[in-house]
Amino acid sequence: MNSFPIEQGEQLRVGTVDFVSPNEIRALLDIDSPDSVALNAGTPRNFPRVNSYVLVSCDNGYLVGQIEWLAVEHSPYPKQRDIQDFGLVNLPFPRKKISLNPVGNLKRFSKDGTDYFIFQRGSESFPSIGSAILLPTDLQLRSIVESGNNRRVIIGQSPLANNANVAVDPDRLFGRHIAVLGNTGSGKSCSVAGLIQWSLEAAMESEIKPNARFIILDPNGEYTRALGPTTKFKGRVFKVEAEDGENQLQVPSWFWNSW
Repeated sequence: MNSFPIEQGEQLRVGTVDFVSPNEIRALLDIDSPDSVALNAGTPRNFPRVNSYVLVSCDNGYLVGQIEWLAVEHSPYPKQRDIQDFGLVNLPFPRKKISLNPVGNLKRFSKDGTDYFIFQRGSESFPSIGSAILLPTDLQLRSIVESGNNRRVIIGQSPLANNANVAVDPDRLFGRHIAVLGNTGSGKSCSVAGLIQWSLEAAMESEIKPNARFIILDPNGEYTRALGPTTKFKGRVFKVEAEDGENQLQVPSWFWNSW
């Protein structure tokens, strides 16, 4: 059963804006907003959660905000609409607050009776005090995460966006300095190997002759099994003490000059 847009928006509402600045938006969550799992977006979803997305009603669509922190403040008990609590003792009541980082605008369009959304980075306008905070639907989350041009290489799925595909443009990714950070055992080496493998696989499937070159300094020997000569990528291995199928590492003498 489909609901009207206004009714659907009311079902997805979880709070209101109470602070607006160019780089931060703060909101008070409703007392009946989800505590851990939200079911009103169509599928079960963890909420509130740091780094997850919410929508803020604006003039030209929605402002997309990413949750930076969660907090609880003690305030007077919020009065609900159409309910009068004459015998209520006004004791401090914990209210949940969230801080949002505005990341872009989400606009709604329709073609042949089908709705779709387009996400653009940057903010054309900011919400006002009292604007509604909404949970995004699965379609809106996919429009946010899968936005952008020339994203030819899929590197994984986003658990915060209902496993939407996360893709990158390899030309932009490897054309600048990047870093993969994480704790011990979190998968840094696997992520780097995966980025190179997926980029090479995408190049192999295209009709354009690949011209990329990867030089990996591998002191711990972590990447040989993933990219070495026995794989389909036919990577060449250079070692000081070369074994079968490996090349002898030769370095010019001037390379060792300490000056």
